[in-house]
Amino acid sequence: MNKELLGLIFIPAGILSMCMAALWQMYVMMSETYTLNRYKDKALAWRVAALFLSFSLAVYWLCPNARKKGVVFLVLGAGGAAMFGLARLWLPFAG
Repeated sequence: MNKELLGLIFIPAGILSMCMAALWQMYVMMSETYTLNRYKDKALAWRVAALFLSFSLAVYWLCPNARKKGVVFLVLGAGGAAMFGLARLWLPFAG
């Protein structure tokens, strides 16, 4: 397979992978933030502040069940971005 053909495959595959990563991220955020309800008021205030500053990273840090799910987001997001970047590099009309 030459680079141009691989680039034509990588563009839609990379975009699809990044879209799947975004959907996975929304699922994790909606399904894991309920665990923050167990903290008392003062402790919850610090966690809420952390969520506003860096929502995704804070959820993966503060919600123990979400840590394993973060690997899926990392693989889909980074893999999609890498495929899209390589396709833009390899295709003559994309640069």
